[in-house]
Amino acid sequence: MDLKTLNRIDKLRRLKSRGPETPKWLKPYHLLLIAFWAVFILGAMIKFLEQNH
Repeated sequence: MDLKTLNRIDKLRRLKSRGPETPKWLKPYHLLLIAFWAVFILGAMIKFLEQNH
């Protein structure tokens, strides 16, 4: 095999091993914001349910 083919195979292997690309909205700080909102909303719902009882 010539060098060109080897390089192509290597590039493909590297791309495959890297796995799927993370979407923009899943970056770490976005995850933190989503988690914060989830906790906030859950807390509000629990408070609301406790008030109704």
